[in-house]
Amino acid sequence: MRYPGMDLPDSLGLSMEIGTRVKGVRWLNFLGQPVLGELGSAAGLRTRLHSPGTTVQELEDDRVVITLGPSPDAGDTEQGRTLPAYRELARVLEPWLYRTESKHAHLEVPEHVRRWERRFLD
Repeated sequence: MRYPGMDLPDSLGLSMEIGTRVKGVRWLNFLGQPVLGELGSAAGLRTRLHSPGTTVQELEDDRVVITLGPSPDAGDTEQGRTLPAYRELARVLEPWLYRTESKHAHLEVPEHVRRWERRFLD
């Protein structure tokens, strides 16, 4: 939790579960349909993202790449580097963010997994 910008996702099986959700917020964020359309395209995103260094670049086939600053940043919560641009994008993408689901009805997703998935929202 100290370095919120450093994520090593477990992608094994994720492609079967994620659907049209967004796995999380990163330094480079690629979006396409249907999420991009629901956000109002590149123009709609630009009106919602105001952090210095954030860019929204249009790509072919109605896709965009959102870049959060000039280079990747792991952040450091103990030094107050909480990555405000990442937080801003997470708030915009919140309805489309993927949440880990339990594979067994009687088991809940561990709290540390939920906290990590919401690290830019809480």
